[in-house]
Amino acid sequence: MCSRRRLLLSPLAAGIATAQNAPNTVGMTQEQATTTLTDSNVPWRIISRAGSTLQECTVTEQRDLGYYTETEQEWDSDKQEWKSVEVDVWRGVGLIILCN
Repeated sequence: MCSRRRLLLSPLAAGIATAQNAPNTVGMTQEQATTTLTDSNVPWRIISRAGSTLQECTVTEQRDLGYYTETEQEWDSDKQEWKSVEVDVWRGVGLIILCN
């Protein structure tokens, strides 16, 4: 079976909820935030960006993107058959960016 990190959700601040092991990047520049999340092995994507990207861009909000379910096959050696196992996979965090 493929091992996947399962993370619990916890509120970090008003309007921000993210997985326990994800660092809070609100207030960081876009570059700092993406580097921090990548270095922490946290999946991320930019879900909204406003303003000119030629300006300094700052993370104004971080949102949990939730989970999706994958079905994996596991061999049951006692029953000599394959069984389906559902695994929740965390999608990571979404960043809201303001450039000014």
